[in-house]
Amino acid sequence: MPQQNNVQPKLANLRQHLVSLLQQTSDLDAGGLTILRTVIERLNKREDVDQQAPRTNPLSDLLPLIKQASVTLPTLCQNMVSSVMDLSDDLPWYQRPVANNPSFMASHVNAQIIGPEGLEVRQDLIVGVTLMRPHIDYPDHQHEPEEIYLVLSEGHWRQENIPWHTPGLGGLVYNPSNVFHGMKSLNKPLIALWCLPLDKPFTSFSPAASADASTVATNSLPTT
Repeated sequence: MPQQNNVQPKLANLRQHLVSLLQQTSDLDAGGLTILRTVIERLNKREDVDQQAPRTNPLSDLLPLIKQASVTLPTLCQNMVSSVMDLSDDLPWYQRPVANNPSFMASHVNAQIIGPEGLEVRQDLIVGVTLMRPHIDYPDHQHEPEEIYLVLSEGHWRQENIPWHTPGLGGLVYNPSNVFHGMKSLNKPLIALWCLPLDKPFTSFSPAASADASTVATNSLPTT
């Protein structure tokens, strides 16, 4: 079980690096900049740490690879990856259930760091992390809360029918409310953070949907 005295400094370190990275970016549209400011404002508040038992990371073998790859990142991104690695043994890892997509199920894992089911329990903000093995598509999905992804590895991203694009290391991706969006890893493991301000009680995201409607995710609390 994570000890509050050990987790609090790690969370403070992560928050510091996350705010530093978010403050470096100004190339979002007006909606993205509004959500970015909201995320930064809420990150400046701290809430209680929940001493829940961590849940095992089924992709723990990716952590050394991600750590090794991070040495080529800009310093701020290296610090961000290191802060996530420091918390990895304390996090409540989970895999999103998706029907008829066993390769995705076996090759991704998420965890809330801050949020309703995170280490730092919050009802106004979610900060989570996703890891994926190489050459994996995260199925298109949508949810009501607006979202900002922080990209910490190579990968492709898209919204609706817009072609895949690469935000770049340390880049941000803004997903407006209810827009369908997805991502995919390339030839290395993917790591990304996601930040969602919450302005009303949050129950679940809507089901995922792929372009051919062959994969449908069950509603789960919480996920991305």
